Amino acid sequence: MKTDIQTVNFDAPETLVQFIENELYDLETEFDQIIGAEVYLRPGRSEEDNKTVKLKLNVPGPDLFAEYKSSSYEGGLVEAIEKVRFQLYKMSKRNGRRV
Repeated sequence: MKTDIQTVNFDAPETLVQFIENELYDLETEFDQIIGAEVYLRPGRSEEDNKTVKLKLNVPGPDLFAEYKSSSYEGGLVEAIEKVRFQLYKMSKRNGRRV
């Protein structure tokens, strides 16, 4: 799977990049039709839940998208992955096959 990680106004530390890649790898092992993933990380302006994670998955058919705001990028990514995981299950059930 091709993975693109983009950050706005900061450079992601290597530990964060590795965390993102590991989480996406786990998702890919569960759903074999994922072609690519785009992750956007942006700091916010407020004190609480100030980190935004946007996740876009490229799959056959329409792309899947999730966004989550959290106090950490790691927590936001986990929540965004849960949202797209639900979409993948729903899509696979509708198509009658594993995505």
